[in-house]
Amino acid sequence: MPGPLADVRVLDLAGEAGLFAGRMLAEMGADVARVEPPGGDAARGRPPFLQEVPPGVPGPVSLYHLHFNAGKRGVTLDRVTPRGAALLQRLASVADIVLLTEPPSALRAQGLGYEDLAALNRSLIWVSITPFGPDGPMSGWRADDLVGVAMGGLMYLNGMPEDPPLAPGAEQAYHMASLAAVSGALLGLAGRERDSERTGRRVDVSMQEAVSMSTLQTANANIYAWHGRVPVRTGLGGSGIRNLFPCSDGKWVSFTIPVGPGPFWGHFVQWLDDLGIPHGFQDEEWADPAFRLPHHAQIASAIEALVSRLPRDVVFHEGQRRRMLVMPVNDVSDLLHDEQLRARGFFRPLEHPALGRSFEVPGPSYQFSATPAGLPRCAPGVGEHNAEVYREWLGLEDAEVRALAEAGVL
Repeated sequence: MPGPLADVRVLDLAGEAGLFAGRMLAEMGADVARVEPPGGDAARGRPPFLQEVPPGVPGPVSLYHLHFNAGKRGVTLDRVTPRGAALLQRLASVADIVLLTEPPSALRAQGLGYEDLAALNRSLIWVSITPFGPDGPMSGWRADDLVGVAMGGLMYLNGMPEDPPLAPGAEQAYHMASLAAVSGALLGLAGRERDSERTGRRVDVSMQEAVSMSTLQTANANIYAWHGRVPVRTGLGGSGIRNLFPCSDGKWVSFTIPVGPGPFWGHFVQWLDDLGIPHGFQDEEWADPAFRLPHHAQIASAIEALVSRLPRDVVFHEGQRRRMLVMPVNDVSDLLHDEQLRARGFFRPLEHPALGRSFEVPGPSYQFSATPAGLPRCAPGVGEHNAEVYREWLGLEDAEVRALAEAGVL
């Protein structure tokens, strides 16, 4: 059964800042054509690499490429040549969405600006991801993910208070920008469908603004606006009270004693008693949340003594049995074996015929009732779908595609 975007064509011209956007649209069933220069683009050279490559497969094989370009069809095109530039505009003229990440001046020079492509395709949803957006004093500046998390304020809040600001892992700025781009693209499609003239939309995404959402659309902005204080790195005590602790196996848990009334404090004290951990919480005053709040450091020491005696999974399940607020802090290995994610079918096998094996890949974080979401194919080889995409999108015959390839255009 086709996905909800089955009739939508996406021309993916994005660099690394927008690769995830194309993958997400492919998960929704869109026909995403990933355009690369002849020989492939830079994402194919990004580590880490597949350790074992079958004979006959040119290596190395980038896991980065396999992940972010999964679900897409791959075509090649030399955009610098006049014939290539003209062919690219033809592809844009029949697309529903185009994804771009180059600076506005570069796009205008290539004839890929919004006005240029809207003149060719008035129904096009033009989606641009740039570091700072097309306006303002930094509109033409270049930046990578590191700059994005720094300029968006996320880096300042990440890390331990005694250490310098720390960049979060896994290119969070690129992911946030791609999420904003997909949201904008879907809104653009919805707006176009409500328009009797099916007029396209321009969607401009600033990576800095996308990251700033995680920094400012929280209590952080209120702390500054209402109290005049700049939020800082809080380390293990994110809310002023420490709630992250290492267990005996080196894994971590989030362990919180609720501050409100209820039986949870007694459950915690009983757990300490059952393990023979001295604590000094016998006095009745400790049952009062107002008394416990200024003495949270003593409570944190008791929690640390408790969890340091037990493996993480034991702490988690025993804490849940005792109705405590205890949850695991999962790493990648934990997620891959997580029963809840497995039960929801979050991880799905994806065949890669060229490599002669299948890969288990994370799927979308949502499910539709009538139309499934998921990846239709593995990441493409260089120019793997040239013949079929140019035939289906532009009506080119196989002989024409071969001639273009021989001329170095594809």
